[in-house]
Amino acid sequence: TSERQRLAFQQTNQPYKLFGTLGRATELAETILRQKGVVLDSLLEDRLVAEASADPKQRELVQELTLAKQRMTQLVIETPSDPSEVSRQQREKEKEKLSAKIEQLESNLARSTAGLGRGRRALAVSVDQIKSALPKQAVLVELVRYSHYLGRSKEEPRYGAVVIAADRAPQWVPVGNAADVEKNVQVYQRSVRGITDETTLSAVLRALHDQIWAPIEKTLPADCKTIIVSPDGELSFVSFATLLAPHSRFVCEKYSVRYVASGRDLLRDKKSTAGLVKTLRIFANADFAGGAGTQAADRNAVALRSVETRDLQDLSLPSLPGTEKESVELEARAKQSGWQPEVILGANATEGELRKSDSPRILHLATHGFFLPERQLARPADTRAASAIPQGRLLNPMQRSGLALTGAQRTFQSWMKGEVPPTENDGVVTAEEVGGLKLSGTWLVALSACETGSGEAKAGE
Repeated sequence: TSERQRLAFQQTNQPYKLFGTLGRATELAETILRQKGVVLDSLLEDRLVAEASADPKQRELVQELTLAKQRMTQLVIETPSDPSEVSRQQREKEKEKLSAKIEQLESNLARSTAGLGRGRRALAVSVDQIKSALPKQAVLVELVRYSHYLGRSKEEPRYGAVVIAADRAPQWVPVGNAADVEKNVQVYQRSVRGITDETTLSAVLRALHDQIWAPIEKTLPADCKTIIVSPDGELSFVSFATLLAPHSRFVCEKYSVRYVASGRDLLRDKKSTAGLVKTLRIFANADFAGGAGTQAADRNAVALRSVETRDLQDLSLPSLPGTEKESVELEARAKQSGWQPEVILGANATEGELRKSDSPRILHLATHGFFLPERQLARPADTRAASAIPQGRLLNPMQRSGLALTGAQRTFQSWMKGEVPPTENDGVVTAEEVGGLKLSGTWLVALSACETGSGEAKAGE
């Protein structure tokens, strides 16, 4: 009893520890369904609802919040023109004020949309609701990274899975030590990028299958044909469909594999597609320099995908003429199949044009993507000046990742000068902004880029 009380006391900070350690599948399923990804859901829903509102005051709040976050981003990543201590203190004070302002604005938005947010609705989600929403012959696999209590104040990070099927109680599947799993995931990520050889790739696909998928598969109903995976932690970077079962069969040869951020996604209102025109919107070969300035062709310049190891001031966005050829082929194939393609190229491939998208059946984006590191992103070349600048942090990954469209290079250059272009069409489409796009009736979004599936994975989000 005392051990259970100790676990219960710690449950507020680590919500999966108690039920994961005890193997309580039903309680853990409900906890995961209500808490996994709830912060992201709440922020995006508040923003989406407010932007769509007919109330101009709400729209003003959203715009004010956007500008405040943009200024905070700039303060973190720009190289100050004045490296003095006085200037540094002024910047720190501005950051503190902006942080408080952002918190207050988000709080105001949450109150004005009370009862409408997905994050708030999540608190009442039940396992029975998920069971009713499951397609026929399908199961939901909710993966979770949690701290497993070993006794005597000792614990270790582990992975586990809750398997939810329509006609039975949830099943708990222990997967194993997180360090062992994540070691294989690292090899997997290197292998799928061609850094290792074919033998290593095959070996790690088999290892991950035996480590993760094999114990889960033992609990599946005999008639199961579809697996809906909600990953967590580093498992977010694994394609379960490609795991190798015995006799060299991929998992996708036996099951249809789908993915959700949380099982709650099964409860979203689905927009009817009956009678809709099969539309395809293609964005390609954006003019990153925005028709002004110089398109970086410096041999020392790096592509945006390398930003995790280089400072923003070294960053460039090389043009992508090959994506225009890609768009021509896609347009031709779409017409042959009875689709209505719309190709947006060059200077027209703007953030504003992307925002106009209203649930095209397919949205194809051929451009640079980025994931900025959490550390300070730019420092002066002068080491004495650099020492006067604190190591800043841009914590929200939704503001550190995104896509580049027309004008993005100019925006990055402006940030380095301490300038902020109008945010609604600056060419830098953050993941947070993507969450506000109208894609409820969209069947497929294709991100055509190098080095995708990178970034960070936060357990529980």
